Amino acid sequence: MQKNSADYHTSVSIEENVECSKLKPQPAQISFKNLCYSIPIETNKTSFLGKKNVSDSDRFARKIILDNVTGSFNPGKLTAIMGPSGSGKTSLLNLLSGRISSGKVEGDIWLNGRAAGCGSLSLISRFISQDDVMLSTITVKEVIEMAIKFRIGNVSSEEIDRRCSQAISALELEKCQNTLIGNSILKGISGGERKRTSIAMEMATDSSILFLDEPTSGLDMYTSHLVTKLLLDISRSGQTVVSIIHQPSSDTFELFDDVMILSEGKVIYFGPQEDLVPYFSGIGYQCPNFTNPADFVFSNVLNLDVNELEKSKNYDYFTSRSNIRILKIDKLALKWKKSKQYMNIIAKVDEPILNPLNKLNFTSSISSSKQFPILLSRSLKDALRDKLVLRARLGQSVALALIMGIVFYKSNEKQIDTQIQNVLGSLFFGIISQFIPVAIGVLSTFSSGKFVFQREYQNGYYKTTPYFFSKFIIELPIQLICPIIFCAISYPMVGYVLSFKKFAIHTGAMILTSLISFSTGIFASAFFDDISVALALLPMILVLPMVFSGFLVNSGDTLPWIGWLQWISPLKYAFTIVTTNQLSSLTHNNINVGEIKLESLKLGPFGIPACFGFMSFFFLLLSAFSYLALQAFSKKFTPHNSTKTKLANLLGPPDPIFTSPQKAI
Repeated sequence: MQKNSADYHTSVSIEENVECSKLKPQPAQISFKNLCYSIPIETNKTSFLGKKNVSDSDRFARKIILDNVTGSFNPGKLTAIMGPSGSGKTSLLNLLSGRISSGKVEGDIWLNGRAAGCGSLSLISRFISQDDVMLSTITVKEVIEMAIKFRIGNVSSEEIDRRCSQAISALELEKCQNTLIGNSILKGISGGERKRTSIAMEMATDSSILFLDEPTSGLDMYTSHLVTKLLLDISRSGQTVVSIIHQPSSDTFELFDDVMILSEGKVIYFGPQEDLVPYFSGIGYQCPNFTNPADFVFSNVLNLDVNELEKSKNYDYFTSRSNIRILKIDKLALKWKKSKQYMNIIAKVDEPILNPLNKLNFTSSISSSKQFPILLSRSLKDALRDKLVLRARLGQSVALALIMGIVFYKSNEKQIDTQIQNVLGSLFFGIISQFIPVAIGVLSTFSSGKFVFQREYQNGYYKTTPYFFSKFIIELPIQLICPIIFCAISYPMVGYVLSFKKFAIHTGAMILTSLISFSTGIFASAFFDDISVALALLPMILVLPMVFSGFLVNSGDTLPWIGWLQWISPLKYAFTIVTTNQLSSLTHNNINVGEIKLESLKLGPFGIPACFGFMSFFFLLLSAFSYLALQAFSKKFTPHNSTKTKLANLLGPPDPIFTSPQKAI
């Protein structure tokens, strides 16, 4: 007999739930009703030419991705979601797991009868995406161990080894456990091993719900069957396992308990796997003997047969084929809603499991303070193992220093006019060599790592703050070492004033220039989603500070309405430091020609200490902007509701529609 809503506690304290649950996770049933999802698409702009006050509703049409989808995913069962490309499979999984933060969503989602919309299921589920994005410089074993450390607090090394070994053994990864993940340049594991590794990362930490987006794509038949058998075993432990699957073999297909078939965003069938063939046979689609049911659904049910194509003979081929297929899907969806199987689904949705959740149902992650050392260690390994990038950065500093040293070799021995020209030119060249290459290099490395961050952040491994500072701190030493190497080689070759104090000032300015460029590169990589867009716009961002550096254009002779830009150019302060440092003591025939030249450059009222202060401010400001840009990037794929609100919904009483007196038995 079902309880009235007054009988259910409303506390949002997970700990209180644990006390009354005997420390055992409750079965988690996902149910959803009339779920719709649509996105705006811009209509033909020419139709609005000459019109005024065109509203957004007229300017944008809506593309329906999911169309009144109703269903229930049950604990202890392995459910397959099938359908052609563009049918809404991934959108449904993303919507349920809380990975959609844009578009229009309608309908209801429940977990054990509690409202679970706005990404609430992300608190108790794991998600394995189709794209196996992982750091290329980490081994298979290290990746799995990392996932365990992020997810389980105060875990012993013995427990980590046990869980890791269990996952590696279950997915037959023993041979490659000490092999780097690799990428297109760095040789590593195969595509199948990469897919199994991504599954092992989630398998090594328990969860009540496991979502998978095509876990068998790119795998051979044996490995696909192995992975599916493992998912079946996981479901038998009581978890709710839902997987998108693309035309499995007959042996693999038979492992699934339930099957949902989507097409054009509509449900064509959802029920027990063994009832699929009888259902379609009953509506006129007879599956031939010894035929894979999955192949039959795709080739005979969802596609147009000869008779259906014959009807479109007298019409435009492409238009009619598309329209007739859509009409067919509409008819199949209508027949489904009149079926006995649909009534069974509705019964499960209307009478869900109402067991309250407890702490063990929720996924967890360690605190940010504990995440930081793990991320710091991983970032250090990544930097040291990516030897190609490390060598390229160091080699770049040496090469640019040698080029500068050769071109401006022993400028101090030239005639005074040539000497001044060479000094100014070499100083500007040195600043630019620490500005443009650094920003572009950082943009490339951070952009590639950003998608690893996106995947791991969505999976709840860590927060933005520890990730940002771990990457930032590990990258800092190379930004300090490279300018020092550059100055150590180029400074004596050019023939600058041989004074340790002047060398230290010169090197300090180059280091700050490199750090400012470093922060600019991080900001660009975090702000722009597409690296090609960032690479196209970054030169414009870098050129403006160069123009107003004080070398290309005399700072005192620019137009007033644009001249103020020099004061927001960090290169202006860098050029002022190195130029003042070298020319202030340059004399010829007892005349301080250096001071005369500095006056003609009109670099401004600020001395070397003030310029160092301004450059430090720019570095801190751009670093803060970089952090905020990464925070904004993470929010793009994070639902807006707070965790506290989600917990209140999931730990509160069931929806009144399930506990009203009329529903009591």
